[in-house]
Amino acid sequence: MRNNKLIYANPDKCIGCINCELACSASHMGISVDSVYEKLLNGDKIAPSRNKVIKIDGKSAPLQCMQCPNAPCLEACPIDIIKFENGFVKYYESDCIGCTSCEMVCPYGAVVMAINKKDDAPISQMVALTCDLCGGQNGKQACINICPTNAISLIDYDQLHAIKKDDHYA
Repeated sequence: MRNNKLIYANPDKCIGCINCELACSASHMGISVDSVYEKLLNGDKIAPSRNKVIKIDGKSAPLQCMQCPNAPCLEACPIDIIKFENGFVKYYESDCIGCTSCEMVCPYGAVVMAINKKDDAPISQMVALTCDLCGGQNGKQACINICPTNAISLIDYDQLHAIKKDDHYA
C-alpha cells in the first residue's frame, strides 16, 4: 500500500477563516492572496479552490483530496489522466474530458468539477480539479503557509493513523 502525503487539518485548531481556500485559488492563478482578495472585492472571478472549508458538529476544517493509498479515482479514470507520482495522486487536468468518473468514486467528495477554460474546450465540457499538494512540493503548500492557527499540515498515512489512535480523535 502506498504511503501518500496528504493535507491534514486539525478541527480543534481550525477557525473556519477560509484563508486556505483563497490561498489555494491564488496559488493556482499564480497571484498573491492580496490580489485574490482585491479581485473578490471588485466582483471578479477567481480560480476555484481545490479545498472547501466545511463545518460539522460545530467544528470546521478544509476538505480536500485525501490522497487515498488505493486511489479509487485513479482506477476510475477512463483515459488514464490520474497518476501516482512523487508520493501523491496527480490529476493531469489539461487532458481531462470531464466525464465525472473520479468525482463519483471519491469517498470524500473532494473532486470539484469546473468549467474547462482550455481554448479548444467545448462550452459544456467540465474538468476535474482536486488538491494537488501545490505540485507536491514539501513545505510549499499555500494552505499550510497561510493558516493563522497552524491547523493544517502535510503528513503521511502513518502519521494519520497515529493521530486517529490518539484518544482525543477516537
